[in-house]
Amino acid sequence: MHSYNPLKKADIIAEIVKKLPLEALDKFYWINSTWYEEIKHEFRQRWKVQVLEYYKLRLKEEKLEYPYNLDVETKEFIERKTEIAKKQVEIERYMLHNGMLEEQKKEIVKYNIRQIAKNVVPWWDYLTNSHKSGRLWPV
Repeated sequence: MHSYNPLKKADIIAEIVKKLPLEALDKFYWINSTWYEEIKHEFRQRWKVQVLEYYKLRLKEEKLEYPYNLDVETKEFIERKTEIAKKQVEIERYMLHNGMLEEQKKEIVKYNIRQIAKNVVPWWDYLTNSHKSGRLWPV
């Protein structure tokens, strides 16, 4: 006799995964390949949310009269950007830990982890000194 296991159905797993904190996702990815793929997708979705939040904050900041003058940049903007970056790097760290990144991205994430440990947003120099492409690294 075959018994039905709802925890193997992707759409049910996807709904469960959306509600779990990062720490739980880090522990449940190994259950089976369906869980792994759904958790990988959820990590990417949460990472994208942080990237978009950071980008929106940058757009809001650019509406200031002198957007790249550090004297005008408020402490609130810096703190908020750092908070968003820490969340983003935390998600990257879980993805790295669970083998969900390609080789080149692994090196970028390792760098990001080292920088955020120093309380430095890893991509500030890139975003302020480059051609303002707005892209970090695509997951």
